[in-house]
Amino acid sequence: MPRFHIPAEDAQGPLVVGIDIGSGGTRAAVYDVTGREVGALHHKESHEFTVGDDGTSTIDADQIVEEIRAALAAVLTATELPGEVRAIGVDTFASSLVAVDAAGNALTPCITYADTRCHAQVDRLSQSLDVDALHERTGARLHSSYTAPRLAWLRETQPDVFARTERFMALGEYAAFKLLGTPALGTASAAWSGMTDRRTGEYVPELLEAVGVDVSMMGPSLDPEDALPVDGTPLAKDFPQLKEAVWLPVIGDGLAANLGIGALGAGTWGISTATSGAIRQLLSTEIPTLPSGLWAYRVDQQRTLIGSAMSDCGRVLDWCRNELAMPVDVAETDTTSLFSAPVSHGTPLVVPFFSGERGTKWRGSSRALFANVGASTTWEDMLRGAMEGVALSFLRIADQMREAGGVPERIVLSGGMTGAIPGWLHLLSDALGMPIDHVAVNRSTMRGAAVMALEQAAPDRPVAEAPVLTHVEPVAAHQEYYRERLERFEKLADLA
Repeated sequence: MPRFHIPAEDAQGPLVVGIDIGSGGTRAAVYDVTGREVGALHHKESHEFTVGDDGTSTIDADQIVEEIRAALAAVLTATELPGEVRAIGVDTFASSLVAVDAAGNALTPCITYADTRCHAQVDRLSQSLDVDALHERTGARLHSSYTAPRLAWLRETQPDVFARTERFMALGEYAAFKLLGTPALGTASAAWSGMTDRRTGEYVPELLEAVGVDVSMMGPSLDPEDALPVDGTPLAKDFPQLKEAVWLPVIGDGLAANLGIGALGAGTWGISTATSGAIRQLLSTEIPTLPSGLWAYRVDQQRTLIGSAMSDCGRVLDWCRNELAMPVDVAETDTTSLFSAPVSHGTPLVVPFFSGERGTKWRGSSRALFANVGASTTWEDMLRGAMEGVALSFLRIADQMREAGGVPERIVLSGGMTGAIPGWLHLLSDALGMPIDHVAVNRSTMRGAAVMALEQAAPDRPVAEAPVLTHVEPVAAHQEYYRERLERFEKLADLA
């Protein structure tokens, strides 16, 4: 995959810094006004979540702060910068929680999106609250990934910690507090808590009351334009290269991923195909009624990110590789011919919910199902069926996306799974009935944070378009096949 960067001597100012805090590490890089990485000015500090059989998934919040310092030091001091840094964009994995005491110290590790210890609280809250009305209001489902059940869990299981807590913060908010002296919670990150009104950005009183938290304990949400000056902060003292910059309030990685691959407005869908998968779209119009399978996260006074996600995308490919006795020497060309072959009603029908269902019906206990499998079924048939199942998972989301935001003008896609088997694009394009551009952007989520920063540093300068690796057109004759398969898929999924 070609790298989307330019030599330092070709960089055009002003510069921005992108910081991406993901599940595998903290990254930083310098970008020029076109939104391309500058030279070799990028760095990663690796980390891992602490996990447990009880559903624990955490990471030390102060460790992340130090990783940000180390990453900034690596990209800001390795060589003379080819310009002035005017803004810093930050994204983190979405939905994080840190309890902070009155002295500003973390009382808990950061609880990540993957922590499932609050399942019982999800069930209890679902019984006492109108979940459909809350979904319409907040744009989020009651789910263990969101903040309200975690607050209820913390109150019930760690009452001493809960009693000492002055404020609950998202990870990026906590990092800004430690580095700048002021917490900075982006509207988009606050929305990912599942506790704010998608139309107003205000916290929903019924949810706060249900979990026993006063609104003063939750950080106010800041739009991107509410960026904090770095000058006069501890960060400026450590890094004088940033004294003219502003620090943007943290956003979630889903929004950053869309911005990073060029899905910048209502006309474009951004599709991610990593271990999990998602379709996302930025809308600037009101969504009167949110389809039940989508989420909607307010970004600022004008924009909302809508979409939905699946737990199993690249994980389906991994399962096939590990469990179907696929020959180890299967080449990319072999799978390309398999996926571009004509459709066949003899292909196994697969509901690929290996890790439960998120969008569109949010049935976490669902599991994978296989139908139309016989004695003559080969591993190629099973692989084709499994990847058709992933395409159908995207199609059921796409149908609700069209309902909310209309038919897009363009679809851009990125992700390691498609990089591994690019021929799979034929299945997805046929299922969606639309052309797809597979774009080449390394570290696309971090680039998205930088693109958000450029909105403030250079609002009148368009960013460079991501190069297209592959353009795939749908086969019109295949769409009826996928529509029929989707009907059967939904009936089978109801049994999962």
